[in-house]
Amino acid sequence: MNFRQVEAFRTVIACGTTTRAAEILRISQPAVSRLLADLERSTKLKLFDRGKGRIRPTAEGLAFYEEVQRAFIGLERLSFAAENIRSFAAGSLRVASLPALGHAFLPRVVASFCRDFPGISVLLHIRSSEAVKDLVATGQFDLGFAADEIDLAGVEAQVFAAPQAVCLVPNGHPLAERETLAPQDLADSRFVSLASEDAARARIDRLFEQAGVRRRIVVETQYSVTICNLVRNGVGVSLVNPLALEGLDRAGLTVVPFKPEVHFRTLMITPPSGTLSQVAGAFLAEAQRQLALS
Repeated sequence: MNFRQVEAFRTVIACGTTTRAAEILRISQPAVSRLLADLERSTKLKLFDRGKGRIRPTAEGLAFYEEVQRAFIGLERLSFAAENIRSFAAGSLRVASLPALGHAFLPRVVASFCRDFPGISVLLHIRSSEAVKDLVATGQFDLGFAADEIDLAGVEAQVFAAPQAVCLVPNGHPLAERETLAPQDLADSRFVSLASEDAARARIDRLFEQAGVRRRIVVETQYSVTICNLVRNGVGVSLVNPLALEGLDRAGLTVVPFKPEVHFRTLMITPPSGTLSQVAGAFLAEAQRQLALS
């Protein structure tokens, strides 16, 4: 039994004659008859009663037709599913991110992506960079955004963003009136710092060491959002990732450019294969577009 035989059988039942079935299948009427005979031999079923130039399905033929219909419906569903996948009409995407991008920047990306692909559901999970890496490495998530201090074993990674740090100071602070700030300007200021395990913290530390400036670090913390709120409450000044300021209430805060340049590197990580699905690729493209607009 093969697909062509079953297709001929289904078409004959649907249209009632082998002649009409031949027209639909674009083969000769004798070819249709041969396909039906071959199907009866392979199934050992009498599928039709034949006589006086007419062909009628038997009870066995009608029972077999019901099974054939169920099979074809399943095939049609598979075809429909494939079309949905190709056109992004349905599906899901799982994205994990460090807080610096996950609290404001990526929600903007998700909003734009969902407008373009309303059939795709997105799960956005905000975790530490190391947890993001583990979620992607184990296949639980399709795409991740993490800081560059993580161990990259078990994942593929590439730099997604490297924005230049800006200085964040409370409104009314003497440094708030400056057009730019340098390490020497922060020598006597209370400083709110990233935690010691952060790779960006190490780069900032080196910059101040090279400038011969010793900071008065009064608080260390993991997340940029926490730093922003500490600065807002007058605890000190800080250098932050500008992407972490997106969507943030900046009341009480002044952002001042900082020189020399020091960067916050964010990695885009994927499972070990390094191959993105079409959906994940479309999301990444939108994220890169939104990054260019930032």
